[in-house]
Amino acid sequence: MGFENLNELNAMHLDVLREIGNIGSGNAATSLASMLNTTVDIEVPTISLVNYDHVSQYLGGKDRRVVGLAVGLEGDIDGVMLHVVQRQFVSRIINTFYPKEINTLDDINSMDLSAVKETSNITTAAYVNSLASLTNTFINITPPTEYIDTVENVLSKVSSNFEAVGNQVIYIDENLIIAGSTIKSSMILILEIDSLKTLFDKMGIPY
Repeated sequence: MGFENLNELNAMHLDVLREIGNIGSGNAATSLASMLNTTVDIEVPTISLVNYDHVSQYLGGKDRRVVGLAVGLEGDIDGVMLHVVQRQFVSRIINTFYPKEINTLDDINSMDLSAVKETSNITTAAYVNSLASLTNTFINITPPTEYIDTVENVLSKVSSNFEAVGNQVIYIDENLIIAGSTIKSSMILILEIDSLKTLFDKMGIPY
């Protein structure tokens, strides 16, 4: 008998999702190091199933301003991947390319945002490519949509723009160590139930 929501997943299913997250985060760190031409390490990420309505609590509260970059996943696996970063991450990335003081996200101009978007594109693609490789599936990434807003508004806009958003999501909380500085990064993977079943089927995991 199959599951109908992520709350019904057993320990084996969760272990598989955590392993995908671990491999994806490692590949993302490698890709990021190549782009930034500096050392990038990553602590073992914390990977949890979270109700979408509660994600704001993991991101510092609904009123915290963040940068969010969302891409749709299409093909054998359908869903959404949302990368959420805060001021410290933005400042570290921008200052890798050129010096600039970022006191708040309001200090970001179009060139700054372009640098952050490119970084996010690379890390998101690393996760998606890892997922596709592990499951032997074809996954296309749609053009990214970026947001600079409160956590509450970013999550609301993503849920309104992507039909794949469900109640439970896979939340990946990671700490990146870029040239000795530790910064927080959050990935939110939202998969349709049928796509999740495809994922487990491709990996030979009964559901």
